[in-house]
Amino acid sequence: MHGEQWQPYENLFIHEVGGTMPISEIAEKLERTEKAVTRQASRIGAYIPSRMTGRPWTKPELFLFGRFTDEQIATATGRTIHSVRSKRNALSRASGGSVMPEWTPEEIALFWRHNNAEIAEITGRSIQEVGDKRAW
Repeated sequence: MHGEQWQPYENLFIHEVGGTMPISEIAEKLERTEKAVTRQASRIGAYIPSRMTGRPWTKPELFLFGRFTDEQIATATGRTIHSVRSKRNALSRASGGSVMPEWTPEEIALFWRHNNAEIAEITGRSIQEVGDKRAW
């Protein structure tokens, strides 16, 4: 398929599975090279992690962040240190700059007396994180 124009169904496929399927598998299914898939994903604005292994993070693995060092998490999960650091950075960006530890009983008790903005100010957590915890 070298040099052939990309078909709409191929672009749609890349958009749908880009964040969950390894590039090698996408390339195999589309009968394209990994480089071609990466280039096309960039062109169409599809998200494809550059070093995707295809193994998503589990809740027990995510639980380790904020409690252990990157090296300990890598050893415990069988992931590379690069993968752990990358995930820590992603979690940090999503939470406004830090990976927060689990909620303490004292923090949870604040929900009875304070609104989300007050709890965020008291705990140093983002308002979104507070809202997510309240809804949980």
